[in-house]
Amino acid sequence: MALIKIGLITLFSIFFFTSCLDYEDVEFKGVQNFGIEDRSAGNITVRIELKVNNPNNYNIKIKKSSLDVFVNGAEVGKTKMKNNIVLKKNHQDVYPLYLTLSEKELKRSALSSIGSFLKGSMKVRIKGDIKAKVYGVGKKFPIDIEEPVNLRSIF
Repeated sequence: MALIKIGLITLFSIFFFTSCLDYEDVEFKGVQNFGIEDRSAGNITVRIELKVNNPNNYNIKIKKSSLDVFVNGAEVGKTKMKNNIVLKKNHQDVYPLYLTLSEKELKRSALSSIGSFLKGSMKVRIKGDIKAKVYGVGKKFPIDIEEPVNLRSIF
């Protein structure tokens, strides 16, 4: 009898947790703003404001993740998110994403392209997987953002 109770409780628990955690993909709606936030100790902190819709019935915590940075198609190196983000449940909002880049590498990449000087801007691309957690369960979301950046804001 005790074995049947344990089996029923286990079955009910599995059904309950899987129905509560129905997952819908988070929708990336675009970049609202992209700019230089801070310059210190040979690094540049970039602020990217992402418009994101979380259609799920629970908050999603975005953990600090490592991402690849490209300038005008050439790989600059890796960057790490400086902040954790909580995507509010059933909500579309703009969330700031802070990334730290090496000023030296960024300038070197910008200088290597004559086209950047002629245009006065360069294309910065950030690509990789962002780690997220919900109730201790992890998932990765791909991100691939490319935005023009004014060279005057860097030099």
